[in-house]
Amino acid sequence: MSTSRARAARKATARRLLRTGVLACAGVLAGCAAAPPMQPRAAPAASAGGASDRLLDTWEQRLAAYIDGPGFGDPGVLAQLPLLRTSAVPRPSQIVFAATDIDASAPERDGYDVVGLLIGKAEHAGEAHYVFVVGAIERNDYRPSAVTDIRLVVMTPRQGALVWQTGRADPQALARYLGRVAPAAAPRFPATEDRFTLTPCADAICAVELVSGARWTVGF
Repeated sequence: MSTSRARAARKATARRLLRTGVLACAGVLAGCAAAPPMQPRAAPAASAGGASDRLLDTWEQRLAAYIDGPGFGDPGVLAQLPLLRTSAVPRPSQIVFAATDIDASAPERDGYDVVGLLIGKAEHAGEAHYVFVVGAIERNDYRPSAVTDIRLVVMTPRQGALVWQTGRADPQALARYLGRVAPAAAPRFPATEDRFTLTPCADAICAVELVSGARWTVGF
């Protein structure tokens, strides 16, 4: 493929991904304003491991395609995504990448939206690891119905490729995170009041949501 055709293909990929729900607010890689107000509510138990794993795989594939397309393989392209702004609550700026309408019969009708919040970079063994908290939101009748899973996902650029590590489903952490929210609140992830941060732990990458105390881990 010629250089011009390759560039055109990358641009087409970027446009397609943006149409299907790439959302971002430059934060860890570049400064910006706050994320929009969102409130999750308590939901049923997390979806079955196999189905949830598949949703996360789809999210990883779409993020990798975005980085490989307009970013030419550079994760710094995340800082160039459209900004989301709100004056509701002051908070550190962050990057959000969403893969929407997974398994949907029609756009926004049903299926799942999977949203990853980049909470920082961890250094280990001389490599930089991009750490996301990723939540899956089920939709029914054109409305979000439940947050079904939340996990840590680590993306590591290595020798021209992206290597992924995904934590296990943790129903207890999910219940603790969602249990602090009023049942009548619409299910959303991330929420305006969320305060995710990396926390030290041995031979792993760990994150805690400071308001609820919920904690997630992914091993190296």
